[in-house]
Amino acid sequence: MAESRSLFEFKQFSLYHGNPGLKISTEACLFGAWASLKARGHCLDIGTGCGLLASMLAQANPTCSVKALEIHPEVAKVASGNFQKGPFKGRLKVTQTDVSEYNPDKKFDFICSNPPFFTNHLASSDEAKHMAIHADYLSPAELATSIERLLTKEGEFAVLYPADVLALFEQSLNANGLFINEKVTIHSNPSSPVLRIMASGSREKSTIRDGRINIKTEQGDYTPEFIELLRPYYIIFPS
Repeated sequence: MAESRSLFEFKQFSLYHGNPGLKISTEACLFGAWASLKARGHCLDIGTGCGLLASMLAQANPTCSVKALEIHPEVAKVASGNFQKGPFKGRLKVTQTDVSEYNPDKKFDFICSNPPFFTNHLASSDEAKHMAIHADYLSPAELATSIERLLTKEGEFAVLYPADVLALFEQSLNANGLFINEKVTIHSNPSSPVLRIMASGSREKSTIRDGRINIKTEQGDYTPEFIELLRPYYIIFPS
């Protein structure tokens, strides 16, 4: 096991993460819990990393099967190892590929992604980390095109982006006949700026529903809405 790799223990599964690839972040966990409420049927996690989103989707939806794509070979091995040791291994499968080259037998009812988003940013010396955070490997336009190609007619998708990159992604979505139906801004606390935006959508155009979640209060405690979403997963929140 890589020396700097950590084990993140959830209530129903555990994931090795980091080295290679990125470590699990709080906003990624929040997004996974939120997206899992929307997931159904045949699901796809684009850029799975250590397998966080796919595992959360599988826990929340016992009838879902989840395909997880990861472009970096060593990171894909980490995800595969995590799945094999976990309780949902029969419904999770990792494929090491670039999503633009992925041609499955059938389309997906739900697609989620916590994609790379840095543009015009200094390169990381760690190849796996660079691929995980830099949009050179999956631009907003490429993700939008891939979702359109892989989504069923009635399917839904969910993504996690910074506000400025989400705006670029939304332009590409609309050009591909897809639309955002809901946006929820994530804030560290009530007075902090937007950290990330969770967005979901489909092929149906509608008035966008707006929401907000603060991770912590001004006093530094987790907020009730954060606790409610993460209660099924975080050991620190009793059931």
